[in-house]
Amino acid sequence: MKFNNLNLDQGCDCILDALADDQNFFAIKTMKKDLRIQDFKSYWEKGRNLPATDCATVCSYKGVSISIYNSNTEETVVKIYKSLFPLAPMYKPFISIIKFNENAGVVKHTPSNTNNYHHDFYKCDTFDLSMVNLITVNELHNV
Repeated sequence: MKFNNLNLDQGCDCILDALADDQNFFAIKTMKKDLRIQDFKSYWEKGRNLPATDCATVCSYKGVSISIYNSNTEETVVKIYKSLFPLAPMYKPFISIIKFNENAGVVKHTPSNTNNYHHDFYKCDTFDLSMVNLITVNELHNV
């Protein structure tokens, strides 16, 4: 896997300590029932650049936020997502459970104060939706 796009403009090695993971399930917040390529755009790709000099912050903006999802984490992850993504009349987020195919990219455990199960997903240069298996999707506030 190549990650040239990830390392274009900063001197940070974001994939240091990241691993390919095609075994675990992950939760991702989406805006539609169907996965779309924009669900896998990082803040960096969306132009939300942050004037930061530390690599941890830069890399968090270059990764896509996901959470490890299994029988041990499910309840906690859903509660965290519900608190982060409140229901509003025009905003109905979904929680999509996914599994990555081989060579989709790498994941790095990046726990936060609010989510110990948080990971950053770094796409490979050739990433496309065929590299992701959608397992299930539910409106977040109906879970």
